[in-house]
Amino acid sequence: MEFGKHLEKGLWGFADKGLAAVYGLGFVFLVVRVMPEAEYGAFVTVQAIFLLATALGTAFALQPLTKFAAESEHYGPYVVASLLLSVVYYLVVSILLLSLKEVLASLLDPRGHANLKWLLNYIPILFAVALYRAFAISLLQASYQVQKIFWIDALYFLGTILLIYISAQLHHFSTAEDILLLSVIGLSASSLLAFLLTYRSLAHKLSYEREAFSKIWHFGRYTFGGNAMYAMFSQMDVFFVSSVAGIAAVAVYNAAKILTRSLDLVSQVLQMFLIPFSSRAYAQQDIEKLTIAAEKSVCFSTILLFPVFVIMFFFPEQLLHLLYGGKYDHGASILRVLSFLALIAPWNGVATNYLIGMGKVKEGFYFGLALVGLALTGYAVLTPKWEGLGTSLGLLFAFLITTIFLVRYLQRFVPLKVMNTLKRTGDVWRFIRSKLPLT
Repeated sequence: MEFGKHLEKGLWGFADKGLAAVYGLGFVFLVVRVMPEAEYGAFVTVQAIFLLATALGTAFALQPLTKFAAESEHYGPYVVASLLLSVVYYLVVSILLLSLKEVLASLLDPRGHANLKWLLNYIPILFAVALYRAFAISLLQASYQVQKIFWIDALYFLGTILLIYISAQLHHFSTAEDILLLSVIGLSASSLLAFLLTYRSLAHKLSYEREAFSKIWHFGRYTFGGNAMYAMFSQMDVFFVSSVAGIAAVAVYNAAKILTRSLDLVSQVLQMFLIPFSSRAYAQQDIEKLTIAAEKSVCFSTILLFPVFVIMFFFPEQLLHLLYGGKYDHGASILRVLSFLALIAPWNGVATNYLIGMGKVKEGFYFGLALVGLALTGYAVLTPKWEGLGTSLGLLFAFLITTIFLVRYLQRFVPLKVMNTLKRTGDVWRFIRSKLPLT
């Protein structure tokens, strides 16, 4: 498998995921720097619930769509099943959230520093306007239509940042509710564009087949379980900090954690390509192809993220001061701990996406359970002692231990070796030299 074979698609993939990084940088200067800590903390808390729920919805109905659509030209029945199951899922979750919003508000904002009960009403609205966007991206991912995904994401990320900038200039932007309103507008526009880019290709392919529902249900319940565990791991650190140290402490913690978004960029690019790739290669039992792709993916991802680790670990105070103007400098120790995620994320991303593509979703669920169990233990023990710093240590510990066992399990099917992965560094330099003009 040549590195440059799918270079153009890969570059589009990085460009697409780079939009989130641009959005995050704009968010830092337009929101985090200027918004009161309680308001920003309230938004982060609501956003964590929304991201948790949408991650579960994606795992339940949309990741199975990507897998089965990648394996079959006759994917219309999977589209119908995926859409209907998504609608049912978000209706159920919305009803539960609205019924329990008083309980959630008292748990997540025990000091009453924010109007969390009212803000939780926005989550069902966000579900509704984001649903088709998420569906379209999952479908386009199956056929590597990365350019269309890029424009769908560009409208949301760049459009929302532009709306925030305009609102700030007009002095109509100062609260968590303002961000949520603008997010609703951005997601609505993105979903509309997604519909325009996909409806023609779907118009003559939609059909109902009971078997499609059955396959998505049986596959999706395990991806749901596995991703439920990972989503809980990704978001419940915010809930622990909020409950133990308060909404304002969430602002400090998230100011450091938001800088790990560059790790998400690489992980999401890996997901975009490795799930459909490993699904096809494993169906053909091409183990050599799977091994080479895994080694190169880990190696190239590590090379990309190593500078991120160096900056976060050695210069956390300077980085936070540069971005937040001195507002969150005391989050430097948290950022230094989280920097080690950059060295672990490539291994975790490759192993996780391979297991999904290879259909090992039941096993992925068990690994997810272990991840959450380790994280809960770490958070419960360390957060009361050291607040956000303790939470970051618990997160790192759980992620490291689970990744080690995850890679060990993958090696039963794909002979991925650490030394061979390190040797792939030579492939990077050979590729770069091949693209340099002769002198």
